[in-house]
Amino acid sequence: MHVHGVRQDVPPKMESITYEIVVDTDEDDRRLALLHDNVKKYGTVFNTVAPGTELSGVLRRL
Repeated sequence: MHVHGVRQDVPPKMESITYEIVVDTDEDDRRLALLHDNVKKYGTVFNTVAPGTELSGVLRRL
Protein backbone atom coordinates (compact mmCIF):
# COMPACT_ATOMS: atom_id res chain seq x y z
CA MET A 1 0.00 0.00 0.00
CA HIS A 2 1.23 3.47 -0.89
CA VAL A 3 -0.44 6.53 0.62
CA HIS A 4 0.14 10.24 0.00
CA GLY A 5 -1.65 12.95 1.94
CA VAL A 6 -1.90 16.71 1.72
CA ARG A 7 -2.40 18.51 5.03
CA GLN A 8 -4.12 21.85 5.45
CA ASP A 9 -2.65 24.00 8.23
CA VAL A 10 -5.55 26.32 9.08
CA PRO A 11 -7.78 24.80 10.23
CA PRO A 12 -5.68 21.65 10.64
CA LYS A 13 -7.08 18.74 8.64
CA MET A 14 -6.23 16.34 5.86
CA GLU A 15 -7.11 18.03 2.58
CA SER A 16 -6.67 15.04 0.30
CA ILE A 17 -5.35 11.49 0.30
CA THR A 18 -4.35 9.37 -2.68
CA TYR A 19 -3.61 5.68 -2.34
CA GLU A 20 -2.52 2.61 -4.26
CA ILE A 21 -3.35 -0.83 -2.88
CA VAL A 22 -1.35 -3.64 -4.48
CA VAL A 23 -2.50 -7.24 -3.97
CA ASP A 24 -0.91 -10.52 -4.99
CA THR A 25 -3.87 -12.62 -6.14
CA ASP A 26 -5.17 -14.91 -8.85
CA GLU A 27 -8.68 -13.41 -8.63
CA ASP A 28 -10.11 -11.91 -11.80
CA ASP A 29 -10.49 -8.16 -12.44
CA ARG A 30 -14.20 -8.24 -11.55
CA ARG A 31 -13.42 -9.59 -8.07
CA LEU A 32 -10.68 -7.00 -7.55
CA ALA A 33 -13.09 -4.23 -8.51
CA LEU A 34 -15.64 -5.68 -6.05
CA LEU A 35 -13.00 -5.72 -3.29
CA HIS A 36 -12.15 -2.06 -3.97
CA ASP A 37 -15.85 -1.10 -3.99
CA ASN A 38 -16.39 -2.91 -0.68
CA VAL A 39 -13.39 -1.19 0.93
CA LYS A 40 -14.81 2.19 -0.12
CA LYS A 41 -18.35 1.33 0.94
CA TYR A 42 -17.81 -0.59 4.20
CA GLY A 43 -14.24 0.14 5.34
CA THR A 44 -14.17 1.75 8.79
CA VAL A 45 -11.05 3.84 8.22
CA PHE A 46 -12.16 4.85 4.72
CA ASN A 47 -15.57 5.98 5.95
CA THR A 48 -14.11 7.80 8.97
CA VAL A 49 -11.83 9.92 6.76
CA ALA A 50 -14.05 10.29 3.66
CA PRO A 51 -16.57 12.91 4.85
CA GLY A 52 -13.98 15.67 5.27
CA THR A 53 -11.24 14.59 2.87
CA GLU A 54 -10.93 14.15 -0.88
CA LEU A 55 -10.01 10.47 -1.36
CA SER A 56 -8.85 8.85 -4.58
CA GLY A 57 -6.92 5.74 -5.40
CA VAL A 58 -6.59 2.42 -7.13
CA LEU A 59 -6.44 -1.24 -6.24
CA ARG A 60 -4.29 -3.28 -8.60
CA ARG A 61 -2.65 -6.68 -8.80
CA LEU A 62 1.05 -7.28 -8.20
